[in-house]
Amino acid sequence: MKVLLVDDDAFVVNGLKSMIGWERYGIDEIATAYDGEDAWQQFQQGKPDLLITDVYMPRMNGLELIKQIRTVDAELPVVILSGYGEFDYAKEAIHLDVAQYILKPAVFTEIENILNDVLSEKALADRKKQYFNGLLQQLEQSVPILREQFLFDMITIGMKRKDAADSKIQFLQLEESVFHGGLVMSLLLHRERKRKTELEKDWQLYKFAVYNVAQEIVAKAGQGYVLRYMEDRLSIVMFGEREETLSRAQRVAEELIGSIGTYLELNANVGIGHWYGEMSSYPLSCKESRELLTMSEYEGYQQIFDARHAGEYPGEAWPAYPLEQIRQLSEALLRSDLPYVMQRWAKIEAALLHEQRYSLKYVKTVCITMINALVLSFMEEGTAKPELGQLAGFLQTLQSAQDEQSLMNHISDMLKQLHGLLDQKNDAGKQHTYVQYVKKAVSEQYMHNISFSQLADELHLTRNYLSGIFKAVTGDSFSNYLSLYRIERAKELMKTQRYMIYEISEMVGYSDPAYFSRMFKNVTGISPTDYTLGK
Repeated sequence: MKVLLVDDDAFVVNGLKSMIGWERYGIDEIATAYDGEDAWQQFQQGKPDLLITDVYMPRMNGLELIKQIRTVDAELPVVILSGYGEFDYAKEAIHLDVAQYILKPAVFTEIENILNDVLSEKALADRKKQYFNGLLQQLEQSVPILREQFLFDMITIGMKRKDAADSKIQFLQLEESVFHGGLVMSLLLHRERKRKTELEKDWQLYKFAVYNVAQEIVAKAGQGYVLRYMEDRLSIVMFGEREETLSRAQRVAEELIGSIGTYLELNANVGIGHWYGEMSSYPLSCKESRELLTMSEYEGYQQIFDARHAGEYPGEAWPAYPLEQIRQLSEALLRSDLPYVMQRWAKIEAALLHEQRYSLKYVKTVCITMINALVLSFMEEGTAKPELGQLAGFLQTLQSAQDEQSLMNHISDMLKQLHGLLDQKNDAGKQHTYVQYVKKAVSEQYMHNISFSQLADELHLTRNYLSGIFKAVTGDSFSNYLSLYRIERAKELMKTQRYMIYEISEMVGYSDPAYFSRMFKNVTGISPTDYTLGK
């Protein structure tokens, strides 16, 4: 701390400077002046923490110095040095908020006691000021929260202008025009089945990001406040003249949906309530904006619903399903007639989208019901059917479709997948028939020379194609399968012990006994003779 000692008597100044243990009071800098004018200059150059001054001095006396200082610093502790003849004159300093008086001459112990009292009071005043400034800073930091709570109550509970005192409005830093007309917007953020929003902490982080995006957009648009979430709905108050506010709300809604979709890759909808000229009607606008968001179930995502156009949105229409067309589509699929399947689907699609405007929720229900009916038909007929996990994932995709067109595209893809499963089933059946034909020919003609090319011709297939099918189904080539079959028959004949080796060779289709013996040993690991002898 710093003290400024002012007296035209150098003996007094030097005595105060040297005889008092200033360091005990935390004072580490001592400045001196010998008249008021000099003291004022030093004050301006470096503000002291304590001033001790005489009253009567040349150029500028002590009282004039104090008056000058009080114009810029009302809190500096001041101690006056006063002789007996100057005491009555010093009484005029009372209104200058002088801390203490020291009458000359005074012993230094008395001066130290006075200084101790003055500096203790200063320390206490500094602590109070610091505490008060801390409270004031906390209060200022709380203004946005208090303002938001006030606005939240205004749009949910409702209030009148007379309920809000001017001092409170000023403290909350609210624009006066918010009380003279506005509307409430609600933004609904959709939590879809994506990995990035699966964990709750990630979802909360995205919600916070959306809140910041909304704050930035609304601040740029002006005359608006973003409030906290109610569930997953973010409330926004827009205020001002009717037409301008409605136009601005539309722009804000468009930018919100676009920014959230582009930068966060999330879907959102915005409901805009009616504009009202009285703040007491804001809760009604808030209710309207939230109710409009239920249209998301019918109209899809990334859309703005305005209360002025509420009558244009489709109602909850639930006509009978097009069951006959679904039955025809199912029969065409079972016949594996893809062109007719797509023709039937085109008619169903036209009925759902163009002949009458149905809600997205109804269209989803019809499509999911149709897919379930098709799969049940497949199961009843014993034909191919998708895996349960694949089916569940597809139905989930349908349920989360954002609009009718993407829903139609998903269904079209699914119909093609089901047709592909049927084709695979039919192909597998045909392949099984081909293989059975070859196996039957081997069992009936193994004792003769069998031509695989001839078998392929009989089936109207190429030799290579039939060979590929046979190996894919049996896991073996035709020639190896034939050799194994002949050796098995040979082993059965050997067990009867009625035939010679060369006879058995001819009986199983080998005209050369030596070749038969080599083939037999390749397959069984022993020669025909050893096998007959049981070695």
